[in-house]
Amino acid sequence: MLSSLLLAACLGLTVDSQHLRVSLAPATHELTLESTLTASGGGSLALQLSDRMKLSEVLVDGKRIEARTTPIGSGLVRLDIELGKDGTSSIVLRGRGVFDQDVAAGERPGQIHNFSVDATIGDGGVFLSDGSAWHPRPLDAKGRVQYHAIDIEITPVDGWAFVASGDPTGDGDLNAPRWSWRTPRPVDGLAIAGNKHTLHGVLHETKEGPVEIVMHVPAEHAAIAEMYLAAAKKYLDLYVPLLGRFPYRRFSIVENFFSSGFAYPGFTVLGPQVVGMAPRSLVPGYLDHELLHNWWGNGVYVSQDDGNWCEALTSYGANYWRRIADDGPAAGRAYRRDTVMKLSTDPATLDDGPLGAFGSANPASPGPNRFVGYDKGAFVFFMLDGVLAEATHAPNDDRGAALWKVLRRFAESHLGKPATWADIQKACEAAAPDRPAGWLSGFFDHWVRGHAILKAEGEGDAAEAFAKRLPENTLQPVDARYTSGGALVEVDPDFRIYRVLPAQQLVPTMGGTTGPGGLRATTEESRKEVQGYLPQLEATDAGENLILIGTAAIEKNAALLARCSDPIVVQPGAFTVAGKSWSAATNAVLHTMHHPDRPGRYITVFHANGESGWSRLRLIRFYTRDTTIVWDGEQAVERRAFEPDRRVPVE
Repeated sequence: MLSSLLLAACLGLTVDSQHLRVSLAPATHELTLESTLTASGGGSLALQLSDRMKLSEVLVDGKRIEARTTPIGSGLVRLDIELGKDGTSSIVLRGRGVFDQDVAAGERPGQIHNFSVDATIGDGGVFLSDGSAWHPRPLDAKGRVQYHAIDIEITPVDGWAFVASGDPTGDGDLNAPRWSWRTPRPVDGLAIAGNKHTLHGVLHETKEGPVEIVMHVPAEHAAIAEMYLAAAKKYLDLYVPLLGRFPYRRFSIVENFFSSGFAYPGFTVLGPQVVGMAPRSLVPGYLDHELLHNWWGNGVYVSQDDGNWCEALTSYGANYWRRIADDGPAAGRAYRRDTVMKLSTDPATLDDGPLGAFGSANPASPGPNRFVGYDKGAFVFFMLDGVLAEATHAPNDDRGAALWKVLRRFAESHLGKPATWADIQKACEAAAPDRPAGWLSGFFDHWVRGHAILKAEGEGDAAEAFAKRLPENTLQPVDARYTSGGALVEVDPDFRIYRVLPAQQLVPTMGGTTGPGGLRATTEESRKEVQGYLPQLEATDAGENLILIGTAAIEKNAALLARCSDPIVVQPGAFTVAGKSWSAATNAVLHTMHHPDRPGRYITVFHANGESGWSRLRLIRFYTRDTTIVWDGEQAVERRAFEPDRRVPVE
């Protein structure tokens, strides 16, 4: 989306505010725009605009001018406007644009994000992202997007409801559309989403004041709205005491018309598949993640001078920590174990760069992948909490008491401002004022700025030897679990250190089967479900991992499966795994084992007792953290992880 930003180069001036008047015509994909920018100072103002917008008039202090227009590639044009004099200037741009992106072309089976869509208007819905160049976004003298206040008036469209970045202005019925919005603090752009939706709103009293919660859904999902409103109340009651007042007057939850899960100031858009999955889509990492982005990313901004820290911090609070809040520390250990297992299946591919480089603004170096920015990032914040707990003598029970205190102060002091990883380090160091400046530099240099991946091979001579290889200020001492005789030891049994484990210590999962070594498939090729799904697996005859799909493929390899640890046995209309049998016609199973002849390689089995179970085949790539998934119809009724013996001899 950065390629379609509307940019402005400002020399000796600042844009203080922008007022937008917008008319939307879904039937013709058109947007009519009037943008009034108020600038202070003099000099040259350069605006870049999507070539989908065609300007009809440019005024400076009421005088019509001819702005110089230059195509600059990537779907952008540049407008150069000379303001000349110092003082306050009013710049008005009027124009019309057609936004008709092919949403279907960007959809991918089994994915919940369509990143190819940044601005589209149609009968099926409206989505204009804050980085899509549909309205002016000025830059400062250094060429960075400049923060400024924005408000918008939307011409009402009968039967439609819209939401925009910020808060609705004035008062009104929470169940009725609002047409005027204003950002409560400077932002670098404004987003709009809307559709033919019904609104379902409630005013929720938090410990820090009231928050409006409004859900926008089509009529067929109206019954689901109450679940989302109740979940949002729960999350506000969970996070407001930890982080302070919710940064916006209203939190809007908008069902989008394509696969998405994007957060904007004051609202989130969720794809129809996710909304329709409720209550299963209200597990940690979905709506709670989007709500937390109102603090991280849309409250405290990510500085363009550094990498994107907000996904790591949001993943820590929602995807990881909420599990502990709901189910206790054991749930946190399970999540950390799963992260270490996923990393260890393919460390070179998954951990492909420093955490601090994730989301880099440098187009020549886009930074590492999402696993680093989200999963590793959450783990690093967990470890940071342990360091802070030791330094501040806070409880270290995995509930994050030390880190949450820092984060609340950080949110309050940086709300409406851009922040860097260095700002986070400084805020954490301030929690222990008796320690010297920079006392956390070793931790941040290794886990955030550096890219050394800690491997756990060779720790068998005792926990102390492993601890000596840890970076400065990493959580210590490393726990160890010995046998009664002391001959065997398991280092870090609670997975408190981000590291790579030897292959024989990994939980076998589908993620391992699709990892290093390639994949070979044996299937019931005549089934349409297999024909539709098999190309996504990219299987070859040379693959070292094996996936068996269907009864015939499983029976053909029965002798091989019998030699696996934790084997599965399939019989007509039934299967047995981990000592438990499943015989309902609606049951299906996904089960992974260590390959008995190829260390570090895996065998995965998919089997359905009856016809209905085959619908689960298209989802199997999602289950990267479990050894066994058993379904009854569309519901996953059992999930388990096979834990190998991780003890090693003490030398």
